[in-house]
Amino acid sequence: MSLFQTMSLAGSAAVGIYLLSYFWTKRTLPVLWHKVYLTVNILLFLVPFAWFKTEYTELINKCFNYKAWYYNNNIVKDMIDCTVFVYQDGIYISNVLTYIILTAGVALGVVGLAVSIKKYSSIYKNIMKGVVRFEEGELVINGLTKGCKKPVRSKVYLCAGLKTPITIGIIQGKIILPAVAWEDRRLADALRHELVHIRARDNFVKAILTFVVFLNFYNPFVYYLLYQWTLVSEMYCDEKVVANKSLRETKDYINLLIDFSENQEDRTMPIVGLNLNEKQLKERIENMKRMKKMGQKFGKISKLAGGVMIAFAVFVSSLTVYAYEGRQIRHLDTPYEEIDNVILYSNWEEDGRTEWDIKYDAYEKYVNSENVIFFVSEEGEVYYDAGMDADQVYIFCNHTYSPGTIAQHVKDSKGGCRTDYYDAEYCTKCGHVVYGDLVRTVSYTVCPH
Repeated sequence: MSLFQTMSLAGSAAVGIYLLSYFWTKRTLPVLWHKVYLTVNILLFLVPFAWFKTEYTELINKCFNYKAWYYNNNIVKDMIDCTVFVYQDGIYISNVLTYIILTAGVALGVVGLAVSIKKYSSIYKNIMKGVVRFEEGELVINGLTKGCKKPVRSKVYLCAGLKTPITIGIIQGKIILPAVAWEDRRLADALRHELVHIRARDNFVKAILTFVVFLNFYNPFVYYLLYQWTLVSEMYCDEKVVANKSLRETKDYINLLIDFSENQEDRTMPIVGLNLNEKQLKERIENMKRMKKMGQKFGKISKLAGGVMIAFAVFVSSLTVYAYEGRQIRHLDTPYEEIDNVILYSNWEEDGRTEWDIKYDAYEKYVNSENVIFFVSEEGEVYYDAGMDADQVYIFCNHTYSPGTIAQHVKDSKGGCRTDYYDAEYCTKCGHVVYGDLVRTVSYTVCPH
């Protein structure tokens, strides 16, 4: 997999864990936990774990003895599939179609994101054209934030064309209210709800989530993540609003939500507010009733379990580094498709071999499987699966290279085989291989190995 695909897989793994555990977490863990988990999940789509593959996998190998299992099961991949060959007069890339599809997918995602940004900019400008300053609302905000360590100084506006309260603006949120006659209690509840969004930087997080959705538009998990994060962020605001309210006051707030529930904004835009669709509204109401019944009491065991679960999800997602297959670039001083020093064996001949032939013939004893890659240093040390982790080069590795020869043995479908020998250097610390020239290719019509 490419770096981009691996990042998408990491985020998807965390979403899958959330889905599998949702029946339990919905009833035993607070809404705040869900919001933290889903926000971390957004970041997992953007964290390039594969950049740290070498040292990270080495740690996993030491902790879980994964490397022993890897070798015992003889898991070998053909390095040609993840190598770009640069010849004197041409370039060879295997799996070109995969890269074309991947590039097209990223391009479509970027185009969709650009359209989304343009649409958001248009919505923002149109709304701000028809607003008037609402000083009464700003006085209410000052009262709500009085005594807070970080008071919010958000501007409040009224808009005649708006049918539901919203917060717009990614960096500094502006609260826009419908131009209606507001009762004092309803005004305070609506502004308190929007203030929670502003304090939590929900528009900023939603902008990042929108970016993730468009870059992974082919992935159904990101749409669920968008849906669930939007729902949970609203639930979190609801809880903050009704935390100290009586049952009657809570019912008044629920009625406020119902009044605005039919006016749904585009959920892909970084705009947050009171409104949600009917299904989500029912979940929000049920959550507030459950919160009032439980009194927001969650034991230490459930909190500890929630923290362990987030750590577990991040760990499982990070294991996708094993799926990463970075591309190597090999520069060969030969014309395209021209191979020097090719020897075709129909049988093994002892006569007429030079000292140079004997050197490479000695490597035949190391070829002992269907497909194998190994490195032989000038001192005679042999490293199997050399180059397997070449895509794992860690930028902080202080390489110690040993000169020698790397060989790649591949069987064909007709029963024959081919072994390619390259001059190479091998890092004894991280396994990075620096390929030199292709110096010899040995082919057999019938594989003797």
